[in-house]
Amino acid sequence: MITDVNPFVYSRPIAPDQIVDRDEETQLLLKNAVGGHYVRLYAPRKYGKTSLLHGERQEGLVPVLVDLYGIVSIADVAVRFERAYAQELRGAIRSRVEEFLQKTGLGLSLGAFGISARLQLQPKTSPLPALHALLDLPLRLEESGGFRAYIALDEFQDVRKVPDLDGILRSHIQFQGDVASYVFAGSEPGLMKQLFEHKEAPLYGSAVPLRLGRLRDDDLAAYVAERFQETKRGAGEALNPLLGSAKGHPQRAMLLAHRLWEEVDQKAAATLDDWERAHAAALDELQPEFEAQWRGLDTSEQKTLRAIIAGDGSPYRSAVLERLALSKPSAQKALQRLRSRAEIEADDRRQAIVDPLFAEWIAGLA
Repeated sequence: MITDVNPFVYSRPIAPDQIVDRDEETQLLLKNAVGGHYVRLYAPRKYGKTSLLHGERQEGLVPVLVDLYGIVSIADVAVRFERAYAQELRGAIRSRVEEFLQKTGLGLSLGAFGISARLQLQPKTSPLPALHALLDLPLRLEESGGFRAYIALDEFQDVRKVPDLDGILRSHIQFQGDVASYVFAGSEPGLMKQLFEHKEAPLYGSAVPLRLGRLRDDDLAAYVAERFQETKRGAGEALNPLLGSAKGHPQRAMLLAHRLWEEVDQKAAATLDDWERAHAAALDELQPEFEAQWRGLDTSEQKTLRAIIAGDGSPYRSAVLERLALSKPSAQKALQRLRSRAEIEADDRRQAIVDPLFAEWIAGLA
């Protein structure tokens, strides 16, 4: 039996009790949920939003996480909501909701034969009535025993891919403040801003904004050192360069810690040589991802990212712009696009590439 297991998970969302330094944000989400407020949670990808969204069953809350990533139709949305409720509901609540869904005659079910099966067997079936019924479920939960639903909609910016979906959502949630709390989580601030800050948008002004930032070095250091110690190892002299490379990025910090742990034997402490091998292994693992990401940028965006690195956070240095054959207006427009997609973010008065390992990779292209 394998008992010596790497404690650093970076390839999937982790349990809320394993998150580093998010107690304040977690409590704020819970406080807003109990108080009946809706929250707009935004942060770059791989910052731990999904892990944070796994609400706890406290204060009579029934947490439901709906992943909206990649939706393109009303049918997609109906299937995601049905699956989310099927995964989360338990016991008597589940039985009552299942009974209600079956009585609708819309092919909805918390079992194996739900709306997705019906849409496959009867492709011409309209999924809109099913979606309306699913969006009304918080009212049924309240009728089933006074339970308050805590509904987290992950990758919420993708609702823009489905015409009128934000309006459909608003038509339901505006009447559910007494029975449900919603968290709208997104990773592209530009799109999230359009959904919540434009006056013509159906969801304008309907949620309290909450942004996840980078982790503090002292919190990361304590987390990494403790888990090395628990597995009879020491982070040793590799801890400081790990923090310097991660720059507070939650997922990249766990990747680097995972790779470092693999280099260290039990009852030993990590050395700088261990760190060099771990760092190189992490970059090798990310090489295909970074190449695809780079190819997805247009030329002015590529040049602007290189200008940020060469200018130490300032993309407008004349010598750098001249060397890269990049005009200032082109850089300004590229910055807006990169910022809206959370590729970059402001760090005091400087610009920083969100992914520190991607920044290292880009620096190696020069």
